[in-house]
Amino acid sequence: MINQYEHHRTSITITPKCKRRLKAALLILRRNGREYSESELLRQLAMLYLQSWRGSKLKSATARRYNITIKNLKYVRVSWYIDKVLYSILWERGVHSGMSVSRMLEFALKRYMPRLMEDILRNPIKGNATSKRNAAYWQKRYEQRARPKPKIVITYAAKTHRNSIIRLKFRLYYRIWLFSDFLDGKIPPGWAILF
Repeated sequence: MINQYEHHRTSITITPKCKRRLKAALLILRRNGREYSESELLRQLAMLYLQSWRGSKLKSATARRYNITIKNLKYVRVSWYIDKVLYSILWERGVHSGMSVSRMLEFALKRYMPRLMEDILRNPIKGNATSKRNAAYWQKRYEQRARPKPKIVITYAAKTHRNSIIRLKFRLYYRIWLFSDFLDGKIPPGWAILF
């Protein structure tokens, strides 16, 4: 059974431009009184990616891997500590969309980083003058967005059918809920909450 509190140590490869974007976002957050690690920011981008992008490609045989070789230093490697449940959901999305997890996160860094920054920084931190001063700016940017995304919760359940020396067979079910549905108590009993 996959435990959400266990972390998976992996890495992704992104372009140097996306790496600079990630570092700049961390710096902006730090200036506004918020301490985030690269792994936490990537985790939030991964969740936003799962919520926002549905994909249009056919199912591939397996998720593609781009981390084995880095040709001509086109990509830089970033270490990533992620909980096992979210990683398995991303891996399944990779199988069904024909993309690697690295390319998914690179896409999220390019497309969804402004939305994530607006969502985080529009709420001021009590006692932080810079955060209070900038919150109105980030709130205005958030409101100008054509379709702001609603808050979500992901629930999951796993069932092992066979676990022996030669074969492991299990199923992982997950569902994305609107936060408003979650508050109405519609989560099935026996399911766990990812975030």
